[in-house]
Amino acid sequence: MKINRIATTILACGLLAAGSLAALADDGSAGRDGLPAGVPYASDKDPVRITAVNFSPSEPKRGDLVTAQVTCSSNAAAVTVAVGTIRVIVPKKAPGIFRTQLRVPTFAFYPAHQTIIVTAIRTDGATVQRSVSVDIH
Repeated sequence: MKINRIATTILACGLLAAGSLAALADDGSAGRDGLPAGVPYASDKDPVRITAVNFSPSEPKRGDLVTAQVTCSSNAAAVTVAVGTIRVIVPKKAPGIFRTQLRVPTFAFYPAHQTIIVTAIRTDGATVQRSVSVDIH
């Protein structure tokens, strides 16, 4: 039972950084309203939005180091990612930009196809979610 829990935790951490969607350029240039490029302005009362979920490499393999970036509206205070019952906070790098790096587990104690739930959270607790399907090769 303990080994199964450890395997599930490692799986979740690895899969939270895996997936395949188009990548945004991260050249550090500022967009409108002094925000990072690609981050739409939103007031504290506007709905929070997830505008992009990007992974590199886009087709991860077991053992790969994967960089995940979530781009949200400027009013996003936090982002979490979850696989099954495991949830992890993604560090905020700039207004609307959340990024992390994780290694995909090398052992196959889990199915290769998983669904990642990305949640953006506004300061008052309002949320929005996006699902991302992932296949580990």
